[in-house]
Amino acid sequence: MYEEYFGLKRPPFKITPDTSLFYDGGNRGDILGALVYAVQRGEGIVKVVGEVGSGKTMLCRMLQLKLPSSVEIIYIGNPSVSAQDILFVIAHELNLSIDKSASKHEVMHLLQDYLLQRHMEAKQVVLFIEEAQCMPLDTLEEIRLLSNLETDQNKLLQIILFGQPELDDNLSQQSIRQLRERITHNFNLQPLSSTEIHNYLNFRMREVGYTGPELIDIKLAKKVEQYSGGLLRRINIIADKILLSAYADSTHDLSSKHVIAAVNDSGFEQDRKFSGILMWLVLLAFILMGVGAYFTQQLWKPMNLVVSGQIQDEKSNIETKITENPGKAVETESITIDSDVVAQSAVVEEQEKMVLQAEQVPERVERTPVVEAEIEEVAEMVTEVDQDSPSKVLESVENKENIGANNRAVDLTEDNNRWLNSQIQRSREWLSGAKQGSYSIQVLVRRSSATPELVRYLRNEWPLDLEKTYLYEVITDKNNFYRVFYSEFESVAKGKIELNSLPSSVKVNSPYLQSVSQMQKTLL
Repeated sequence: MYEEYFGLKRPPFKITPDTSLFYDGGNRGDILGALVYAVQRGEGIVKVVGEVGSGKTMLCRMLQLKLPSSVEIIYIGNPSVSAQDILFVIAHELNLSIDKSASKHEVMHLLQDYLLQRHMEAKQVVLFIEEAQCMPLDTLEEIRLLSNLETDQNKLLQIILFGQPELDDNLSQQSIRQLRERITHNFNLQPLSSTEIHNYLNFRMREVGYTGPELIDIKLAKKVEQYSGGLLRRINIIADKILLSAYADSTHDLSSKHVIAAVNDSGFEQDRKFSGILMWLVLLAFILMGVGAYFTQQLWKPMNLVVSGQIQDEKSNIETKITENPGKAVETESITIDSDVVAQSAVVEEQEKMVLQAEQVPERVERTPVVEAEIEEVAEMVTEVDQDSPSKVLESVENKENIGANNRAVDLTEDNNRWLNSQIQRSREWLSGAKQGSYSIQVLVRRSSATPELVRYLRNEWPLDLEKTYLYEVITDKNNFYRVFYSEFESVAKGKIELNSLPSSVKVNSPYLQSVSQMQKTLL
């Protein structure tokens, strides 16, 4: 839907793996090279682990493309296969002729003969298993037995396991330790950082034909990272909806509000809200602990004074009696101290320790990135509210009161209306005779509802040559808008020179090159 608006040849952020759009950043290119090396070296079992949506399937397909034709690939995409059936599944993928009544032992011999034959032909056989975390443990053990097939110097079958982090949990079990010990290479696909997301998004836009200024800056990439967690599938979903939201607003200026709209539409906001609520609950717990510690201290202070005073009184009584009758006092008063008073004294000491520990609760809780993001959004909302001064609000109310029932109609003076129609007619005549191999620059897009402002701007304030400025009205099911183009260039190089020299007042509209042939298909 938005491809034509941004000058794209095809969608840049589809979630199905497209090897022509493979991004080698985030260590993806390094891991791919290491996998090719491991296969060529005949290293046995290799494991690749990554979170859901981190790009494992894309890496798997890229590896298949990078391997030479001498490598035969067996691909198992649904690993929920029992140990009794896995050999038959592999034999079927190799197109081996097996009788239905054949035993597992017979199938194993057929596989071994096939692999030996391929080895004699200087070919390799590699088994790819996706979603390996779903494979039963006894099936994984059966896979390990296949890795035992070897010559004196080489493995006859190599195995590459692609799985989620649960695969590591499965392999850590004692019953599968023999397979774990045979894994020679372990690779982990980490989430992309904000810088890598910034490069990834702009890389994909360029790959599908975008020629204008950079649409996605590092600030926007940080927002995408905040909601996607750096996972490629989520990044693609959010980025696709960001472009759709910008197209609906008829703007090339992507902002945080387009990210928020994309996230809300994708359902990822729920995860972030839960995380934010959890952090606020933790903060509240710390506050309650501090308040509780304070009141506990105040409560036990009077009791401490009472008990301490009681002990002091008892001590004074004993000393008085010893003075009056030393011998008897030593004999009898050793048991006259109230045992309850002693017990209370011990309780007071224990409570004092608890109060001291409670007082050690941190006075300030560090704000997590999620909480920081929540505060930042609130600050942005407050800023936007502050910008709407009372005078502006009053002005808006007065404008609405002055607009009649036909408030959507374009209110043009007769002179402006004639000027607009003449510009559209002149532009169509130019486009009809323009060379198909040439290019023009889209410099402005405005909704039809802003026609009066657009006409005034072009007639009175437009900084470019008006004779070389072309205006077209585009009518769609949802929106009507005007696209403004400037000049004609015989090559992309000349167009880019002019693009870079445009006034700053025009560059804020994110102008970009558009082929004349594409314009003729769309606008005529």
